[in-house]
Amino acid sequence: MASPQTINGLMRHLRNDCNVQINGSKQKKQLVSYGYYHGYKGYRFVKQQNTQIPYTDFSEVVAVIEYDNNMKAALYPTLMFLETALKNIVCNTSVEGLRQGTFDYVYKERMSDNPSNAKLQLKRLKLRNSVYSQVSRRYSDEARRENQMVRHFYNRGEDAPLWAIFEFLYLKDLASFFECLNTATREDILNQIDLFDVSIDTNRGLLSTVLFTLKALRNAVAHNNIIFDTRFKDRKISNVLKRWVEKETGIQNITLYSLVDYIIIICCLLKRIDFNNTRANDLLRQYKEQNDLLKSSVTPEIYSMIIQQNVASKITSLKAYLNS
Repeated sequence: MASPQTINGLMRHLRNDCNVQINGSKQKKQLVSYGYYHGYKGYRFVKQQNTQIPYTDFSEVVAVIEYDNNMKAALYPTLMFLETALKNIVCNTSVEGLRQGTFDYVYKERMSDNPSNAKLQLKRLKLRNSVYSQVSRRYSDEARRENQMVRHFYNRGEDAPLWAIFEFLYLKDLASFFECLNTATREDILNQIDLFDVSIDTNRGLLSTVLFTLKALRNAVAHNNIIFDTRFKDRKISNVLKRWVEKETGIQNITLYSLVDYIIIICCLLKRIDFNNTRANDLLRQYKEQNDLLKSSVTPEIYSMIIQQNVASKITSLKAYLNS
């Protein structure tokens, strides 16, 4: 196995083999801070490794890394807000009117329609297994914690309430939970957040589709993975989500191939949950500012590879939608 490269050796490699100029103590420190493998190696292409970004100076690499980092910083609190708000809405509606507010009781009372639908029944069984697994894992972990939320209930011979379980469910679990609810309960939730459009979403599944779509972005942001080129995308956009967003905003060509499409979907949700549009407008402003900063820091060729041609018009249309 070859010996690990020194920082000076990596700088020579960038200059001689990659045609990227890098010199001086400042850029040396930047290479150390960002890392050659997480930094240059991770940001040297768009989506696929054969789509190389034509860097000529390390300052351009830094500009793209900073763009990515700043967008993650802008998105993180917004995604956390949405996740928490949607968990609360789904949880509250799921237990409303029931004698008990536990997962078992909700599963029995509000995940019981369409029993002959084998595909739905399998999803419900998988959800139940996943929840039980996470509860048992949490119970075990709390032996070493001061905050013993799950143990507080089970050690008294009680089931944990649904709100306690929702505290540690992942976004994909929330999407699955919503997907498994009875049709009437899903419709109630969709109506609460003004997401129900029977002409598009006949199966009342739009929210789960949105959550499954945002899950990949949320995880990439939370784990400091690269997001600028949406390489985190793990699914094609569903036809229901595409039609709803385009009808809602008037913005066409929603494909998820560009970060702007995720911004649009997030802003659609924020408009319903945040009400005063402050978070949505702040996110859109930061996105535009970061695009402008990137444009001033890299060549037009690099910029056009990262920011698609229709992004400017989508930003204009999204701003009009938010202020309508």
